[in-house]
Amino acid sequence: MIIEPIGIAALLIGPLCIVLGLRFAAVVLIISTLFGASAAIILPAVGNANIQPAHLMLGFFALSAATKRSFGREAAAGLTYRRPGFWLALTVLYGVVSAYYFPRLFSGATYVFGLRGETGGSVTLSPLGPSSGNVTQTVYFISDLVCFIICYVYAGSHSGKRALGSAILLCGVINLLFAVLDVATYAVNATELLAPIRNATYRMLNDTESIGLKRVVGSFSEASAFGYATLGLFAFSTRLWLEGVYPRATLVVSGMSLVALSVSTSTTAYVGTSIFLILNFLRYLWGALSGRVTQQMLAFIVAMPILTVAIVTGILLNDSMEAYIHDAINTVLLTKLSSNSGVERTAWNAQAMVNFFDTYAIGGGIGSLRASSFPVAVLGSIGIAGAVLYAAFLSTVVVDARAAPPDGDWISTAIQRAARSACLALLIAASFTSAFVDLGLQFFVLAALGSAARQPVARTVERQPVPSSPPVRVASSPWRPVTS
Repeated sequence: MIIEPIGIAALLIGPLCIVLGLRFAAVVLIISTLFGASAAIILPAVGNANIQPAHLMLGFFALSAATKRSFGREAAAGLTYRRPGFWLALTVLYGVVSAYYFPRLFSGATYVFGLRGETGGSVTLSPLGPSSGNVTQTVYFISDLVCFIICYVYAGSHSGKRALGSAILLCGVINLLFAVLDVATYAVNATELLAPIRNATYRMLNDTESIGLKRVVGSFSEASAFGYATLGLFAFSTRLWLEGVYPRATLVVSGMSLVALSVSTSTTAYVGTSIFLILNFLRYLWGALSGRVTQQMLAFIVAMPILTVAIVTGILLNDSMEAYIHDAINTVLLTKLSSNSGVERTAWNAQAMVNFFDTYAIGGGIGSLRASSFPVAVLGSIGIAGAVLYAAFLSTVVVDARAAPPDGDWISTAIQRAARSACLALLIAASFTSAFVDLGLQFFVLAALGSAARQPVARTVERQPVPSSPPVRVASSPWRPVTS
């Protein structure tokens, strides 16, 4: 076991999480999800597996939660039937079984693209069988469940929802700072300054260019990972601004995150952001027709088509700019599949579906294979049964609006809507890039926040009587209810 300098820093901060409580621990955990290129601890005995700072801080987050007297009871209530935690727990349990038994059951029956080797080289086909990936990916998936249930319980109060919402916004600001540092250090040939947070054993793509621009990776290992994380933070801050929550701060974070996504040269960022904005435009256009929009939503509806037309017109009137944009679209989007990376990722998806059929729709087990699309990775790894369980969980988070019904605190309600929007944006991006069934701790923090009960879940057995009249809102608040 090798403890890296960033791991030492995490071990020093960790005890403070227990002393200062869940609010501080939640902030530290959420910020630590940005260190996607970091290894706090390296385990040579498990194929040089990396323990990232976020997973190390999750342990202290769990210890901090354990000191809360009622946590065990509330966590158990959050795992009851029809709650999101129930479906996630079943998915994780099935995943653990799959990771141990399926590679042995179907050993040699099919060939898989597994995890990268210790040298970080290209992935090659090998016969299906037990591997270190089964261990590491299972640990990540279990960590997702732990993270979800703790955040779910913590977000059961209004103060918990607001604390998590503020921490996610702060995470958005720090992510932008890392993006600036990434570009600045590359421009002055001082990328070694960020070496302490780029110490993981997998392949780093932090010094590549596309269409004449430096591919922005921030604190992550590659542009697609940066685009994925930034898209979630952009979606969260944008929905908060549209709901009229902290409009100045959320507008700044949203606008700057959109700029970061625009210059990232990441296909994940471009496709995910475009789909997210179009879906929101249609949502709020429908809301405007029924008279249920805020001032920010109305401004978004009016400004989006005007800005689109103005940008397209400006490009068409400038020959050099038109040529550059045409080349950029061809390079980043249209010819992406014909690039070396595109060919490789297409092969992963195709082979994952071969694995799905070769294992009779049962799957090869979590960590046995990789793909380049979340749905394909799920089918190839845990088959039809696991996919149904996972879909049940995701539907209770993203689709089922009853998971977190509105209550008297409009800011808490808006924060939950923003979290669900961010989850949807991340799912869109994962459908194009995710290699494994693990969607990342950031997703499960947002999922817990978006689906948390209105009050501590252990106390929701008996419904409180609904007031005969709606709560009074401050007149200056721009918020009006919007269907989720």
